[in-house]
Amino acid sequence: MKTPFLSQYDIIIFDCDGVLIDVNLLKCEAFGKAVGGYSSEIVDTFVNYCRKTFGISRYVKFKEFLSDFANEPFQEEKYKIFLNNFAKICKEIYEYADITPGCENLLSELSNQNKNLYVASGSDEKELNEVFMERNLSKYFNGIFGSPKTKLECTSIILKNHPDKKAVFIGDAFSDMKTAKEHDIDFVYMSRYTVQSEEQDLICRKESKKVISTLKDLIYSSHKSENTKYVPI
Repeated sequence: MKTPFLSQYDIIIFDCDGVLIDVNLLKCEAFGKAVGGYSSEIVDTFVNYCRKTFGISRYVKFKEFLSDFANEPFQEEKYKIFLNNFAKICKEIYEYADITPGCENLLSELSNQNKNLYVASGSDEKELNEVFMERNLSKYFNGIFGSPKTKLECTSIILKNHPDKKAVFIGDAFSDMKTAKEHDIDFVYMSRYTVQSEEQDLICRKESKKVISTLKDLIYSSHKSENTKYVPI
């Protein structure tokens, strides 16, 4: 088994949702369920916003829900209820969600090559570490980072641990692409499970070093994959 494209990198950073685990649509729905009790119009608008900004931390989004969607002043108690609701739903989602095609084969191969593998995610860091332990994925990674730190902060921590090493970020969202560009590292765009807008999808394709459908493409091909047609969800 070979990974020719990734052989040029010392540090490989993965987003989690929609890259390692197929949870994007389920987590978008979870944002709506977490704020249940509001009108369907408010909730639906919020869920659509969450899809367009996927990869941004829940700690940011629930504050935005109160100020920008519910038009209410910040309420610490209500904010914590939203976070707790969301965490409970996510725990269930991660327990049964599918690992993406090629994920474990790729991680195993890269680990055997002594590559430095990391996760930089918008999901909760403590939650991610528990999930990765339960799903037997943590053994592949040097570190698993998430919110409340931003992806920029997570990636900065990773890169500071490996100065002068070549790195790549594999993600499925506009926020992943922006993180890679901010740190001046290559970006691989994984398109199959993205829930972002067509405009964001096209930007990610344009700005990427390589476009793939799933991680399986990185095992079997050293050439840039065909840009799969965008299909609105």
